[in-house]
Amino acid sequence: MMKRIPAALVKTWLFLVKSNDPKLAKQKLYAYQKIKTLFGTTQVAEVYIEQENDHDIEIVIV
Repeated sequence: MMKRIPAALVKTWLFLVKSNDPKLAKQKLYAYQKIKTLFGTTQVAEVYIEQENDHDIEIVIV
């Protein structure tokens, strides 16, 4: 079973991957490797963040 990864960390990785700042090239590569290893694609990482945030939503049926 995979450990729960904090959504904030995954958001940071996604931010780095999408960054065009040449000063962040090393961090961008590291973030991409982590996403690739843990999720396979950035799209799956984005879905993971959505799912992590969904557990906070309370549904009330009236």
